[in-house]
Amino acid sequence: MLTILGSFLTATLALLSMPGYSLDLAVFLALVPFFGVLKDSTVRIGFWCGWLTGILFFGLLLHWLYTLFEWAGFFIVPAHLVLSLLLGLSWALFGAAFVWLERRYPRASFWALPALWVVLEYLRSLTKFGFSWGYLSDALYQRPEHLQMAAMTGTWSISFLIVLINYLLYRTLRDRRILYGALAAGLVVLNWSWGAYQLALSHPHPEDASLRIALIHSNVPQRARSDPDQLEQLHALYLQQLQSLEELKLDLVVLPESILPTYLLRHSNLLKDYQEVAQRLALSLVVGTIDYRDGQLFNSAALITPDGRVTGIYDKVQLVPFSTEYFPLIDLLRSVGIFPWLRALPLGALTPGERWEPLHSSAGVIGTPICFESIFPNISRAFVRQGAQLLVIITNDAWFKGSAALEQHFAKAVFRAIETGRYTVQAANGGISGVIDSKGRIRAQTRLPKETVLQEEFFLQDRRTLYVSLGDWFIYLSALALIALAVWAKIRARFPASR
Repeated sequence: MLTILGSFLTATLALLSMPGYSLDLAVFLALVPFFGVLKDSTVRIGFWCGWLTGILFFGLLLHWLYTLFEWAGFFIVPAHLVLSLLLGLSWALFGAAFVWLERRYPRASFWALPALWVVLEYLRSLTKFGFSWGYLSDALYQRPEHLQMAAMTGTWSISFLIVLINYLLYRTLRDRRILYGALAAGLVVLNWSWGAYQLALSHPHPEDASLRIALIHSNVPQRARSDPDQLEQLHALYLQQLQSLEELKLDLVVLPESILPTYLLRHSNLLKDYQEVAQRLALSLVVGTIDYRDGQLFNSAALITPDGRVTGIYDKVQLVPFSTEYFPLIDLLRSVGIFPWLRALPLGALTPGERWEPLHSSAGVIGTPICFESIFPNISRAFVRQGAQLLVIITNDAWFKGSAALEQHFAKAVFRAIETGRYTVQAANGGISGVIDSKGRIRAQTRLPKETVLQEEFFLQDRRTLYVSLGDWFIYLSALALIALAVWAKIRARFPASR
C-alpha cells in the first residue's frame, strides 16, 4: 500500500510541476517519495514500482490525447494506454537501477542515478518514433535563470541537476544529515546565480541585425481547417490579418502550419494574394502549407520574398508517428481488415523531407521546425549548423482544444532557443504564439482564442553555443561513466579478491 501511495504521490507532484500546471518548483521534490518507497526493495520490486510510477505520470500527463477522440474514436483509449506503458518503461529501468546502486555502490548513486535518468530521457527521443514529452527539465521553462546550462549541455544537465537535488533531499531524510540538504540548496542557488549572471551579461552584439517580426496567430477549429468548403473563408481571414499590417514597418511575417485546406503553392490564384502582400509591404513571408509534388504530399514551410517569389521550401522531416502524417504498416493493416473504421482518416499520408535545411531570406537565414519537430533538440541544432540565424516554428495545435498540451509544446521552444543561442518564434493556430530571445526569456506571447497579430523585435545571430558545436556530449559522457561503472561491477563480481 505504501508503495502505491509513494508512486501516486511522485506521479502527482511530477505532473503538477509540468507546463500547464502551477507548481513548477515541485519538480525538485517530486522524486523523493519514489526514492523512499524503494529504500528496502528488491531490484524486481524497484522495476515494477518504477513502471507503476511512470505509467501513472505519463497517463496523467498525456490525458489531453482524449481531445482527439472525435477523430480517432475508441482507438485513442488503447493508444493512450500503450503510450503510457512504453514511456513508463524508462521509470521502470530507473527504479531497478536505483535499488541495485543503493545496495552495491551507494556512493556512486550521487552521480550515477542522475546520469542514468538523462540517458533514459535521451533514448526516448531517438528514431522516427521518438517522443520527448515529460522531461523533468520542462518544468522550469518559465525560469530562465535555472536553464542557462542548456547552452552548453543541452537540456540534459537541467534534468541531471533536478534528479541530483531530489536524491540529496531523499538522503537528507533517510540519513538525517543536514549536510545533504544544504548541498541541495547550494546547488539550486549556485545554478540560479550563474544563470542570472549570464542573463545580466546578455545583450545584442553590434553586428547582430535588429529586425521586426509579426506572427499571425489564429484560432481556426480543426474541422473547419480541414474542410475544403471553408477554403475561401479561411483565405479571407488570413488576408484580413495580413492587411492589418499595412501601417507597420516589418521585415518578416510568419503564418501558422498548413493554413488552408488546399495545396497553396499549386493554387496560383490563391498564392498570388500572399505574393502581392509580400511585395506591397516589402517583407519576407513564411507560410505553412501541405504541398503536392511528384505524386507525394509534404508538410511544408514556404518562403515568399519581398519581390513576390517563392524562393525556398522546407519539407517536414520528423513526422508524427501513428497519425495522419506517418502510420507504419497502415496499408497492410487495412488490407487485412484491421481497423476498417480508420479508412475515413488519411493516416500516414505524408512523405518526409530529406534534410533540415534553412530558408534564405532578406530577413536572414531561417530554420523552420514544423510543429512536432520543435520537441527534438537535434533538429533545431541541425538547422543552426546549416547556418540558421533565427528559428521559426509553425504549428497547428487546434487538435488539442486549449488543453495543457499547448503549454507543454510551447515550453519546448524555450529550450531550443537557449540550446542554439537563437531567437525562436512560434506562430500557432489554436495554440500559443510567442517570441523567445536567445537566452530563453519569453518576450511576447498570446494564447487568445481568437485571431490576433503579435509584433516584436528580434536579432539575427551567428555565434554557436557549445551545444550546437559539440551536440550531446553530456549524454555521451554520462553513458560512458555508466558503462565504466557496469564494467567495474562485473570485474569485482568475477574477482572478489580485488575488493
